[in-house]
Amino acid sequence: MKYIKYFLSPNPGVDFRFYIPLVILVILLFVGAVAVSIIYDRKKHYDFAFKRLFRKTSLHLSLFGILFLFLLAVRYEGIPYFSARILLFAGFAWLGYYIYKMVMIIRKDYPREKENVKNITINNQTKKVHKYLPNKRKH
Repeated sequence: MKYIKYFLSPNPGVDFRFYIPLVILVILLFVGAVAVSIIYDRKKHYDFAFKRLFRKTSLHLSLFGILFLFLLAVRYEGIPYFSARILLFAGFAWLGYYIYKMVMIIRKDYPREKENVKNITINNQTKKVHKYLPNKRKH
């Protein structure tokens, strides 16, 4: 019961020793979003698998940065219920799941999709083009 009260306390108090690491995490998320956006803009013209799989990655990283910035601000101000520890832990769990999902896409889906795009472009280049010749007019 003591542990449940620890996580669900609506106002955990002002004693929070993780302001600096959380600020660093927020900055890293925003810098990562900008970096992914720059990489995406450079690769989207020739790597169609990258374009399809990583279209919204920078947006998601920015949203995680905004979420943790919001949780940091409400914890600093001591706003009840929004500064509960469970929301911070849920945010970290959600970020962990997103990172896991991105790693699995990079390891499994991206090479497979890149090979599929390569095969499709090779097949399109080797197909014979049949020109359509209209029928002659009947007078």
